[in-house]
Order: sequence, then C-alpha cells, then structure tokens
Amino acid sequence: MSVHPPPASHGALPSLTPMLAVVGPPPGPETEAEYAYETLWNGARVIAHLPGDGNVRLLSPTGLDITAQYPEFQSLADVLPAPEAVLDGEIITLDSHGHASVEQLQQRMSLHHSDAVAHAREDLPVHLMIFDVLYLGEPTVHLPYTSRRDLLDDLALAGPGIAVPAAWPASAAQALEQAHTEGFEGVVAKRLTSPYLPGRRSRDWIKIKHLVADT
Repeated sequence: MSVHPPPASHGALPSLTPMLAVVGPPPGPETEAEYAYETLWNGARVIAHLPGDGNVRLLSPTGLDITAQYPEFQSLADVLPAPEAVLDGEIITLDSHGHASVEQLQQRMSLHHSDAVAHAREDLPVHLMIFDVLYLGEPTVHLPYTSRRDLLDDLALAGPGIAVPAAWPASAAQALEQAHTEGFEGVVAKRLTSPYLPGRRSRDWIKIKHLVADT
C-alpha cells in the first residue's frame, strides 16, 4: 500500500490522520540504535494545517475541527508563514512543577464557548509540541523519519506555547531515565528509517512506559 497521500487540490491541503504507535518494551541493545526517542506526552493529538495565507486549522485525530478551542495557536502562522504545511503534534497542559497534566488538559478540552475559552487561556494555558512534518509544499510522509526530522528542525518553530521537542539519539534506558527525570511517564521510540503511515498503527513507533521498561 502506498504511503503517499492524495495530492492536494488548489487551495486545499491533504487530509491526513495521525500515525499511531504500539505499546511495547524498549528495543534490545542490538537494535536500540535504529531508533530515536521522543517524550511520551499523553496529551491531545492534533494535525495542524497551515495553508500559507496566515490561517491555522487544527484537526483532531477523527477530523473534528478544534481550531476555535485553541485560539492561542493561531500564532503558528506567524512562526511559519510559508510554505503550505501539515504538521503533527500534541496539545498539553503543564502543572506547577512543569509536568504534563492530563486532568488540566481534560478541563481545557471540555470548553467550547468562546468566553470560557478566553478565560481558560489564563487559567489553563496549553502548549503545542510539534514532532513531525507531513507536508511542506509537497508530501513528506514517504521520507524516512530522519529526513522529516531534519525538515522540522530547519523550520525553527518556536513561539509562546509552541515548541519542537527534543529527539534523543540515545539508548532506550537513557531516554527513559531522562523522561522520568523531567516528570513524564515514558518515551516513544521511532525507527530512523520509517516513513509516516497516516492512520496506521505500526511497530516502527513503540510507546514505552516506565512500568513496561522495569518489568
């Protein structure tokens, strides 16, 4: 099956659903160097569409338009004014210790009225962690992880509440220790050679939790 999305029509970006990870143990010593390791956020997955006209459209994994719930992320168009792009990321909230808070995120996700959302921007601030680029003027999903990551790093996406998180070229144990130190419950191991498979769950991405690693 081809991993290429259908070509975008004029004025429209390709409709893509997120690639998913399997839950499993860390790669063994003989294969762990074949992966990069990213923080397991446990946030709300989001696909960001930037058509290059100053607008941002945020879609949930099921294709629901959630743009109005997170008006602060319109600033993404300022840090990436061009070219057209589709980005994969996760929305999180942080507690007073700087750790991801599922409870606070659920509170924010439950708000839909514009007034409630406006107040929540102060009380329940959100952050957008962008970890993949699926389209950048042309499809990129067929590229290996390393190439997509290079493209993403070159975009230098940074702004209030917007960041590209680190990817550790480390051993699985070191990555898990780092994630634990930072207050997160695990990492996602991503095979360096893997393409992006929209809507598919693949062993090229392995979700590793501390509990799994310690058994």
